[in-house]
Amino acid sequence: MKQWCGVAISVVASVVTSVVVSGVVSGVVLSARQVPATSPILGVGNFIHAVEDLDRSLAFYRDTLGLELQGPANPSANPGANAPPPAGPRPFIATPEILRLYDSAGGRYRVASTLVQGSPMRAELVEFTDLERKPAKRSLQDPGATTLILTVRDIDAAFTQAKFKGATVVTATEAPLAIADEHGFARAVLLQDPDGFFVQLVQRDTLPPASAPPGNVIAVGFGVTVDDMDRTVATFRDVLGFKTTLDPQDHDGARLQLMGNPDAFYRRTVAVVPGSSFEVEFLELHGLNRRQIRSRPRDPGSAILRLRVADIDATIATLDKAGVTVASAEGMPVTVAGAATTQRYAILRTPDHFFVQLVQVVP
Repeated sequence: MKQWCGVAISVVASVVTSVVVSGVVSGVVLSARQVPATSPILGVGNFIHAVEDLDRSLAFYRDTLGLELQGPANPSANPGANAPPPAGPRPFIATPEILRLYDSAGGRYRVASTLVQGSPMRAELVEFTDLERKPAKRSLQDPGATTLILTVRDIDAAFTQAKFKGATVVTATEAPLAIADEHGFARAVLLQDPDGFFVQLVQRDTLPPASAPPGNVIAVGFGVTVDDMDRTVATFRDVLGFKTTLDPQDHDGARLQLMGNPDAFYRRTVAVVPGSSFEVEFLELHGLNRRQIRSRPRDPGSAILRLRVADIDATIATLDKAGVTVASAEGMPVTVAGAATTQRYAILRTPDHFFVQLVQVVP
C-alpha cells in the first residue's frame, strides 16, 4: 500500500475538511508554493451538476438543506441573472446555443440555481430530456466524484433534517465528528444527494463573522476527487495560476472516518481560485478500488466547475497542451447573446473525469 510521506491535496472556498486524530490536531501546518503573477482566470462561477430529476434535486437542496432558490426559470440568454423563482414545475426549453455547449443537440433542458447570499458560487442544477442519458454514480474514491461543501451554523439541525429526508450518510460514525484543518477546529459529516453527489456539512468552532448571511448555511465550497494529484496540481497551479497548499497528512484517522474510508490513504490540496478567496479541494484516495467512470456533461452525476476567464480562446489552447480538451459540440466555444452582455462559453473535460466550464464576457 503506497504512502506519500505526508503530501496531500484539496480544493474548496468555504469548504475545507479536517486533520484530527482522537481529537488531537496532528500536523496542521501546511506548505504553500508560489504561482505565476498572472493568470488567465478572473474568478469562480457556479458549481453545475447534471441531475436525473430537477424537482427532486430542488427539494433536497432547497427544502432539506435550506439553500435559497434564485434565478430565472431557464437562464439561457443570461445564465445566473436574478429574478423571482417561478411557481410550479420548471418547463423544458431548447436554446440551441446551450444545447451545443453541452453537446446535446436534439434534446431539451431545464435549470435551477440554489445559492448562499454573498457566495461567488451557486449550486446550479440542470436536467436534460429527449436524448439518451447514462447516470454516473461514483464512490468518493472514484476520479470525478465531487463534493459540495456547506459551512453551517448548526450542523446537528442540518444533519437531522437531511437524514430525516432520506439523505445517505457516508461518514463512518453516521453522525458529525470532530476534525481540524488549516482553518482550525470544526465538526463535519459527509452525505450523498439523490444523484450520488457528495455534500459535506461543516460547523466551525469559531463564531461566524457579522457579515455572514442569515440562515443556517453561511458559505459554500467545492471539492473533487482526482486520479493523479501531481498532474492536477500542475494544471491548476502552473497553467491556471491557482495558489495551492499541500496537506502534510496522508492517513489522518478523523478525516478518513469523515470520508467513510478508514483504511485508505489520501493526498489532499487546497487551491485558491485566482481573483478570489474561493478554495477548491482536490483529493486523491488510494488503498481502495477506484473506477474510471467517463460521463458526458448531460449525464446525471456529471459535475462542472465554472471559471471566469479574460480570453477563452487562449485559455483553451493552453489547457489543450495539458490534456484538458473541449467537450462542447464540434470542440468549439459557443456564443450566447443576452440583453445586456454577450458571453462565450466552453465546457472542457479534464483527465480526472470532471468538467470545467470557461466563460468570457465579450465587450
